[in-house]
Amino acid sequence: MKSVITLFICVTFSTITFAQKCVFTKEETNIKTGLKTKSIMNSVTNQFIVWTINDGANYQIGLEITMPELQKENIRKGDTLTILLSDNETVLGFAQDKYLPIGKADEMIEQTNYFPYYAISAADWLKICATNMQYIKVTFGNEYVGFDVIESKAKKIKAAAVCVK
Repeated sequence: MKSVITLFICVTFSTITFAQKCVFTKEETNIKTGLKTKSIMNSVTNQFIVWTINDGANYQIGLEITMPELQKENIRKGDTLTILLSDNETVLGFAQDKYLPIGKADEMIEQTNYFPYYAISAADWLKICATNMQYIKVTFGNEYVGFDVIESKAKKIKAAAVCVK
């Protein structure tokens, strides 16, 4: 009997110790679909933020990109987000809408912000949950911008993807 109780305590303690704590940045109901939306924000750099989003049964990567100059190029519906994983696999996301640049200029600063969302397939989401991101490339029509993802940030994005799954 003692060994059964000891085993139960060990299993319970290890489950609690290794359980991942998920803290959602946003948790709300989608007004259009009525489905629960969960998302977690991770800052990769001061100019690049990644959102992992589960909107009902749909997975999305949301980005906040700040570029240090004024841009005129739109992100068009269907433009791609390419994610290179650390095992050299590639995941593609597709822009869900047209996203216009939001520019700001004054005597001190010139910058442009983009806030695009990309649809990711369920199979590719599982890859993101299993493997760290290494590089992210965002296409703007014929132009693109890329960001290296350091390992510590990649681990946080992967953990966030698992949480919203």
